[in-house]
Amino acid sequence: MRKIKRQHNASPSNNRGAALVIVLFVMTVLLGLGDVFVVRTINERNMTSRERENAKAFYAAHGGTQAGLDGLDNLINNFLNNTIASANPSSVISFTTSYVNADDGIGWLIYSVRDSNNVPVLTQNGDQAEYTASAAIGDNTYQYKIVMMEKTDPLTITPDVWEFSYNYRIESTGTAGTTLGKILLSGDFAVRVQRDNFAKFSLFTNSQTTQSGTNVWFTDKTRFAGPVHTNNRFNFALNPSGTFDDLITQNDQYAKFYNGGSAVNLDADYNGTLDVPVFNSTFERDAGTITLSSSSQQTDMEAQALGGQTFSSDGIYVPNSGGNLTGGIYVRGDGTVNMSVDGNNNPVYTITQGGTTRTITVDQVNNTTTVVGTQTDTYNGVPDGIDDVGTLIYTTGSITGLGGTVQEDTQMTVASAGDMIITNNVVYQDYTAGSGTPGAVGYVPPSADGTTNLLGLVSWAGNVRISTSAPNDISIHSTILARQGVFQVDNYSSGSPRGTATLLGGIVSDDYGAFGTFNGSTGQQVSGYGRNFVYDERMETGSAPPYFPSLNTFVAFSNDIADKLVWQEGGTQ
Repeated sequence: MRKIKRQHNASPSNNRGAALVIVLFVMTVLLGLGDVFVVRTINERNMTSRERENAKAFYAAHGGTQAGLDGLDNLINNFLNNTIASANPSSVISFTTSYVNADDGIGWLIYSVRDSNNVPVLTQNGDQAEYTASAAIGDNTYQYKIVMMEKTDPLTITPDVWEFSYNYRIESTGTAGTTLGKILLSGDFAVRVQRDNFAKFSLFTNSQTTQSGTNVWFTDKTRFAGPVHTNNRFNFALNPSGTFDDLITQNDQYAKFYNGGSAVNLDADYNGTLDVPVFNSTFERDAGTITLSSSSQQTDMEAQALGGQTFSSDGIYVPNSGGNLTGGIYVRGDGTVNMSVDGNNNPVYTITQGGTTRTITVDQVNNTTTVVGTQTDTYNGVPDGIDDVGTLIYTTGSITGLGGTVQEDTQMTVASAGDMIITNNVVYQDYTAGSGTPGAVGYVPPSADGTTNLLGLVSWAGNVRISTSAPNDISIHSTILARQGVFQVDNYSSGSPRGTATLLGGIVSDDYGAFGTFNGSTGQQVSGYGRNFVYDERMETGSAPPYFPSLNTFVAFSNDIADKLVWQEGGTQ
């Protein structure tokens, strides 16, 4: 019988060995992949942490540049301005003139930027002025250094007005852990030093009464957006009794409140719920007095208009020599002034004195002035005074009629020795009109921000008056000064209400002129105009009509620190 051979498979033990090898191989691969994953996770975590630290350092450095920008503004518009404003005026003139003559703007800056203890705060490093500060921002920190250098030599603009120009950079370093972020910010600015000007006030009075001594009350028809001051004390009536957006100061310690008709004097901001003014800034009592402009400034203004000449008979004069204008427009005697703009966008002044009328057209582009009367004469130059500051019209008597439009590129002052009577609207050619009803919710006031046209009205020994022939709801765009008088409405206490008088500018006067009367119980207007006094905010940043009376003190300021910035990231390490 044939034997059959049988073939046997591998033993179970061999299979198990092979499987073990495979398992070990797979485990080795998985362990290797795990190590790679762990290493990659650690690297990514480290990278994320570094990116987070870099971001923290960057934002800390960015915070440092903003703090540095604020710090620079504080150094110039607070520390420097406070130093100049508190110094003796003759000292300001002396040391500023000395540094300007030496072309040393950095030396002047080092000397003039001082803290409240009168200690200089800037460090001089060669031809640079430097300031360093640091602070925490969350868990991180920043340090910035402000470096200022002369851009140009300092300039004398006019007597008692100087300009200093600087380039600056802000070097900011932010720190997050051990990571640093760096940003460089650079720009330029100019510092103007000049006598402070009465035009900065939204309202200034020596006494808050009429010329006969009658109290004039602030009511809900009153709103002032700019600084307000009286050398006497203010009178508040009803709730609200006026709204004040800026600093309001008075010399007296006590304010007067209407108190339902039984007036009381209180060293307080309000009188219960009866008389409640709204102060959006500060009401400062016992603040001291400010001397209204002197008669010598009137003499100086008249001299600017005369241009070195004298005139013995009444008339309208445009002082000139050899065909070149030397002064402003000079009116001897009483006169009327109407301002307008011709088809070539030139300012035109139509002036009447006695039986004589002159039409004076100023071509600013070609720098000529044409006078039309019994004959036509054209002169080189414009009627902007001896110092070429701006158009000036000066009248030795009263201006018995004034109205018209101030051309968009014109800065001018109209002045009279006597009364000035406004008979029509006086408006800027370039301004943003208001909308809505004054005093009502949603009212938007007119504005001259960003424009060039500018007007000052000055009465040296009389009153600035709104005539009975003036239109209802009159508009007057001007900063007004009545050195020995008031700005008020003729026949304010008689007749029917005449709507609202909107002033875009400010008022400086000896007493506070009345505009109308109101019902003491309801606050409703009974006669005259309601006041809508809108502050021209350009005045708070150093603007003023040409030759406008100034205070004795000086100010220093810059309006363009953040206008042109160059930003550069410095990297991290």
